[in-house]
Amino acid sequence: MKKIMIFDQGNPVCRQLLEKAGSLFGDGAEYIMVRVRENHNVAIEALEHVIGEERPELVLIGATALGEEVAPALGVRLGTGAAAHCVDIKICEDGKTAFMVPAFGGKVIGEIFIPDAGPGRPAIATVKPGTFEERESKRKCRIIDIDHEITKGMNFPAAGRGGSFSLTGRERRKHSAGDLSKAQLIFCGGYGTGSRENWQKIEKLAEKFGGAAGCTRPVVDMGWGPDEDSMIGTSGRTVKPKVYIGFGISGAAHHICGIKDADIIISINNDKNAEVFAASDYTGVFDAEAVIDALLGEENI
Repeated sequence: MKKIMIFDQGNPVCRQLLEKAGSLFGDGAEYIMVRVRENHNVAIEALEHVIGEERPELVLIGATALGEEVAPALGVRLGTGAAAHCVDIKICEDGKTAFMVPAFGGKVIGEIFIPDAGPGRPAIATVKPGTFEERESKRKCRIIDIDHEITKGMNFPAAGRGGSFSLTGRERRKHSAGDLSKAQLIFCGGYGTGSRENWQKIEKLAEKFGGAAGCTRPVVDMGWGPDEDSMIGTSGRTVKPKVYIGFGISGAAHHICGIKDADIIISINNDKNAEVFAASDYTGVFDAEAVIDALLGEENI
């Protein structure tokens, strides 16, 4: 591939995607970072316009809440395929690009190929933040800032077709749990933690020891506190801490896929046959709440 475009959403995942693309395609390819500081309606049209102008062969998009809406919509408009939630991208021996996507709850990794992709009809791939390493890079990258380029004669209707959405303001969300993507120590709560109060204790643990707090899908579904931004797994975040400590986690494959690159995995569960133990370096058959309280200094195990 000679031209790769990356959707810059203003978060670290764009630099992770740039580094991965550079390692795959080298300095012989041209890299373009497209910045769009608007809602999904405008972002879709802006990217469609720039793709028509620049004719890239591959578009990489962070699988954020915004990216997960933009990617499939672009695929439909451009008549091309979008590989969602990739955990890796590889070049095969025949030169084809394979997008590695978890299937069957993360138990297997499938190779996705997008046939007939080419300039102006690019392959599209979304990648969860934290999947690829973020390094300081000197790789050359051309930046297209849509906010400014529109006013320089791109003839793009900034209001969007139909103007059904408009940006009225911005508010940065605050997370007491810390930054999962950069944390070297992560405490994670599963359904076995049992309550909203225990999830809040996990957040206190993270604050006490300078780590970050994450959770599994059931914790989000139960409404115990965190949103999907705190969720770890194939449908959430991929994390790579030095130490991961899980409480009351069963060990479903889609969660294990999100923690497999942790240096040390420690699991606490009162079920001695919990599946998570098979993926753990250290295990403890204890009541999760009791261990959490002990770490907080509230009681002894």
